[in-house]
Amino acid sequence: MEDKELIYRIQHGEKELLEVLIQKYYDDIYRFCYYKTKNASVSYDLTQETFLKLIKYIGSYKDKGKMKSYLITIAINVCNTYFCENNITLEELESNKIYNKNNSSELEKIEEKNVIMQALDRLPEKQKEVIILKYYEDFKINDISKILNEKIPTVKSRLKQGLEKMSRYLGKEEIY
Repeated sequence: MEDKELIYRIQHGEKELLEVLIQKYYDDIYRFCYYKTKNASVSYDLTQETFLKLIKYIGSYKDKGKMKSYLITIAINVCNTYFCENNITLEELESNKIYNKNNSSELEKIEEKNVIMQALDRLPEKQKEVIILKYYEDFKINDISKILNEKIPTVKSRLKQGLEKMSRYLGKEEIY
């Protein structure tokens, strides 16, 4: 079922369909929150909060864009509120991060991802968000512009600058 129809039916009383919508986007929102916090249990809580806000405001949702974009926007606000309200720095979250290391054959991949995540963490937050949305969540520049409420040239500039910095941090000439 398409999102548009699903939302219409939810808004008109079929609340049980919320589960379908949540299941469809849960992993995407959790992954985004994890990229922001580096902590599995905090990411779980923030993902839950994102969907609680969706449930609370689904009645006023207008099909202006894609549901995933709408949810990522909520998740950004939920994460930012969490950091503000708890006066938590990324360094504090970093010291409590939880990794799922299932077997030794995955260790090399995990270490490679960690190096990339460390380079990503060194970026200013606005450049980091653009890179996460572009390369981890597969949004197009136009969608990122709408999610972040920024002009397209601003988004492109943040992406370019962020990739250049990551390239230097990783000791590579080019990563795009």
